[in-house]
Amino acid sequence: MKERIALAFATVMTAIGLSLAPSWRAILTDPCLQAGAAAAATIVLLFVTLLLGARGTAIERIVLAIFLAAMPVVYILRWLLDRNGAGREWLWLELLGFLVYAALAVLGLKVSPWYLACGIAAHGIAWDIWHYFTAETYMPHWYAIACMLVDVGLGVYVAARIPAWREWQRAGGRHLA
Repeated sequence: MKERIALAFATVMTAIGLSLAPSWRAILTDPCLQAGAAAAATIVLLFVTLLLGARGTAIERIVLAIFLAAMPVVYILRWLLDRNGAGREWLWLELLGFLVYAALAVLGLKVSPWYLACGIAAHGIAWDIWHYFTAETYMPHWYAIACMLVDVGLGVYVAARIPAWREWQRAGGRHLA
């Protein structure tokens, strides 16, 4: 039951975040809008994996690790496409962020799923909020808030799913580590 409540929370947070986009007309060219669509697709996929039970559990953690590793790519692409005066130091910072979150994703698969929960939530609480206050040049404020909402919602869901993932592994599911 707590998993369903956590997924409902993540869904509401994602819906609120997506509603902040000023327009969806540029979805084919704007990495922020594409990330919003990917977040919505991830939520749908999580509903499917939750409904599939153990069969869904087999792929859910991998999908969430990919989600965590891919989050910083949006920031890199925005800098590359429209840095709007931001210097190269911003690109280096974004690349460092990519390395940190990719490492957390790998640790989330190989060591403990808590790295996924904490990494996704930390991206929202730390990275997105920091960008909100410092990098308006290439990251729109609406996106920083939207991403924070999505990340916190998904971080809560991941934390709620950890017991199911561990039970699945104990029951003979393919070990991810």
